[in-house]
Amino acid sequence: MASASVKGYLEITTGCIIYGMVGVFLILINDMGTLPIIFYKLLIGVIFLAGYVYLTGKMDLIRIKGKRKQLLLLGIFKLLTIYFYFTCILYSGLSIAILLLYTAPMYVTVFSPFVLKEMPTRLGIVGLFLSMAGIVLIVDLSNLVGLGLGDMHFVGLISGILSGISFSFLIMTARYLRDEYSGFAQFFWATIFCVIVLLPFASDVTVPVLKGNFMILLLFGVVNTSISGVLYFSGLSKVRTQTASILAMLEPVSGIFFDYALLHSAIFAETLIGCVFIIAGALLAVMGTMSFRKHPEFET
Repeated sequence: MASASVKGYLEITTGCIIYGMVGVFLILINDMGTLPIIFYKLLIGVIFLAGYVYLTGKMDLIRIKGKRKQLLLLGIFKLLTIYFYFTCILYSGLSIAILLLYTAPMYVTVFSPFVLKEMPTRLGIVGLFLSMAGIVLIVDLSNLVGLGLGDMHFVGLISGILSGISFSFLIMTARYLRDEYSGFAQFFWATIFCVIVLLPFASDVTVPVLKGNFMILLLFGVVNTSISGVLYFSGLSKVRTQTASILAMLEPVSGIFFDYALLHSAIFAETLIGCVFIIAGALLAVMGTMSFRKHPEFET
């Protein structure tokens, strides 16, 4: 059991670090809107996964079993999270969007005792606040100063809040489905749902533009969708929900690293301190989970 949990921590951490490369891919894509990028990213990713299943003959990996309504909910929450997150970026800016998206662990901590009967640990709560403090340090809150509450900004803020809420329910739904579906199956069917719903946006891109961006989109879909997504969902099935949600905060840390190392963006002292806070919070969450295994009343 302990080895499975350690493997889960490593899978979630690796998946989040890889997903943190999203900014690198996005800056290399030209003349495409946000929703078409998401569509082709997910489409290529799910084609890669389907090809893997077919060639290896592991059709049981994606066989639909019970809890079908919850599986559908997983896809809905995934799509809502993406949609609200990018809407917030459009109307309120990237920094605000990131901050509001990563309020998800707060909602998980509040709702998971009622939804999943998982009680938060003391160290987990401390880790949560440390990680949230790190996010606040990383995000430049001065961007909030002087912004009016016009209609578009209001829509952006509401969308950002909803992205955090939907992300938390995505985490909890995946956790609920872990005994029925593997992380691979969860990610596969949630992505299929998103691709179907976003299909109308495929026509927004001309053939020449699509050809010009094909190689980047291919890497984006395979690496940033398939590999990172499967690792995250697989790890999520092996650890506590609160721990997984805090470990997911390593994503912005990795994003900042890739921006600095590959895109040569400036890095500030507040950013470094914030990264330390997030990593410390993640470690405390893991330690809290291990310590509470000694107490059956806190087991899921």
